[in-house]
Amino acid sequence: MKVGNIGKGAIISYVSIFVNIAISFFYTPWMIRQIGMSDYGLYSLIMSFISYFLMDFGLHQAVQRFIAKYRAENNEDKVAKMVGLTTRVYLIIDAVIFLVLLVCYFFISNIFTGLNPSEINTLKGLYIIAAVFSILNFMFKPMAGAMLAYEFFVEEKLLEMVNRVGTVVLVCVALLMGADVYALVLINGAVALLTSFLKFIVFKRKSKLKIQWGYYDKGELKGVFSFSMWTFGISLAQRLRISLIPTILGIVSNSTEIAVFALSVSLDGMIYILSSALNGLFLPKVARVALNQDRESIGDLMIKVGRIQLYIIWLIFSGFCIFGSQFIHLWVGDAFKNAYYILICGIAIQPILLTEQIANDLVYVENKVRYTGSLIFVTSLIGFGLATICARSLGALGAGFGTGIGLIVYIIWLNIFYKNNLKLNMGRFFKECHGKILPILATFSILSFFLVRMVTIDSWFKLFGVVAVYTLIYFVIAYCFTFNKEEKDLVKALKISRK
Repeated sequence: MKVGNIGKGAIISYVSIFVNIAISFFYTPWMIRQIGMSDYGLYSLIMSFISYFLMDFGLHQAVQRFIAKYRAENNEDKVAKMVGLTTRVYLIIDAVIFLVLLVCYFFISNIFTGLNPSEINTLKGLYIIAAVFSILNFMFKPMAGAMLAYEFFVEEKLLEMVNRVGTVVLVCVALLMGADVYALVLINGAVALLTSFLKFIVFKRKSKLKIQWGYYDKGELKGVFSFSMWTFGISLAQRLRISLIPTILGIVSNSTEIAVFALSVSLDGMIYILSSALNGLFLPKVARVALNQDRESIGDLMIKVGRIQLYIIWLIFSGFCIFGSQFIHLWVGDAFKNAYYILICGIAIQPILLTEQIANDLVYVENKVRYTGSLIFVTSLIGFGLATICARSLGALGAGFGTGIGLIVYIIWLNIFYKNNLKLNMGRFFKECHGKILPILATFSILSFFLVRMVTIDSWFKLFGVVAVYTLIYFVIAYCFTFNKEEKDLVKALKISRK
């Protein structure tokens, strides 16, 4: 069986993700020890604060959506015009961001009142470095969307892996040579900029697209912005938790609470990328199917992909619920123990949300992001408001609880939208996906949770041992009791290909 672009992209995604997790496993606690908990909190704060100003108003998703649509229609001329038009728009936005960041610099001490004078001075230096590289990198943002729309999955995923590995290697060398947190931010920015430039070069050479830099059409630009402004609302809402809550903790709490929340967000990010490796790979295919208004075929694809995602997501989610507190204790110590509870609040909806990626792709293909944009913005405001209130008395733990409530409201509302507005048969989806998998696997996970509490896990050897046993039994039970014929045939095909 020939492996297509989606298959290769998925394989490289998972390889990249496992590399990222392996790196983070050893790198993060070592890096915290090297620079100290306070500087780690400042590093996390400045990276999240700067990123809050680097939202591209949803143009990244607009580029991917419109290019995929035009390619499905075999209209390469429109693609060339779209890339040229949106790139010039990015340059204008970049100039505005520069001015905003310049003004914010002079108010840093007024914004982060929870930091002491020494931390404020350090933060200002980090701010300058991060801001400069972020502004330079911003102009290349359209390339990631363009590469996915052209189905250059392999190249895009490989460059992302090079970005991550290269950053960690250079940071390790720098810190071993006596560098401090300034080098950490400098290296992150420089490698990210180089990676973005390489994406541009790869896209130009492989697509052979003659970009029309001078193209301008008011009507088309209006169409792009009507789509992108709603995806911008989604990005803004998502960043309320990741980017703005550390800022709130810097105002009402201290650098220690910022560090705890930052660690939970870091773990959340690792779990998310591991669970969502297939995200975006199916958008071009969904675009082609959607042209025929074939909801049944989309439903079949949603069930097929959703079941595969659920096996992976439930293993990760249940694994962290069972072993997460022991992992954090051994990894970074009891000072970060609340990160376990914060993370549970953040990932509780993933077994539902991340199995519905095909429906999310359909939202973008059919330009219905104004609906999802509205609901995620409202629910994120609810979560952010609760997080801000709770953070005053409970610190990072309260912030995690508040955002978790907002996420639960969001997933309920989102599924109502999929059913009523997209006309997807969500009842069939949950029956064929979650209904035929979770009763058995969830029962096994709950029993494992209580059994593990009877064992003292005080070393990495014991932790890895019980995790390995849990994973092995998990897949044996899944294969014997929940895999359908197609999934079993896929496993058998993998065995044959290895031979």
